[in-house]
Amino acid sequence: MTRINLLVAKVVLLGICIWCVSSGSVWAEEIKISVTAYTLKECFHNKGVTASGDLVRNGIVAVSRDLERNGLTLGTKIKIGNMGTFVIKDRMNRRKKGNIDIYMTSYEDAVKFGRQKYTLVRKPRASALPENHKQYVWVLD
Repeated sequence: MTRINLLVAKVVLLGICIWCVSSGSVWAEEIKISVTAYTLKECFHNKGVTASGDLVRNGIVAVSRDLERNGLTLGTKIKIGNMGTFVIKDRMNRRKKGNIDIYMTSYEDAVKFGRQKYTLVRKPRASALPENHKQYVWVLD
């Protein structure tokens, strides 16, 4: 092979390797986010009606608009650590970034929950999950 052919072969092989490694099926995508809580006290202006038109209830979360643009759309199911499975039914104010807001019935519980740091995992693989996955949020569908 000439030097040019060898160089082209190496570039093509490198491109194939990069493409394989960067595909979504190889690794999970992780994003650092904040998880907070809200109650009817914070959403009095819309009388508890979410962006999807449903009334707020347990099992509902709101997402910031930047996360919504990145695929966490209304109706998506997510699992938040060991807290359970939630459905995205609401969106947050435009000024909020990188945030998921869990609906809680008790204002005291929401204040106690506070702001917690989590890692959002999209396209998770069971083998890629850490032993202590308490501070993770997984996209289920």
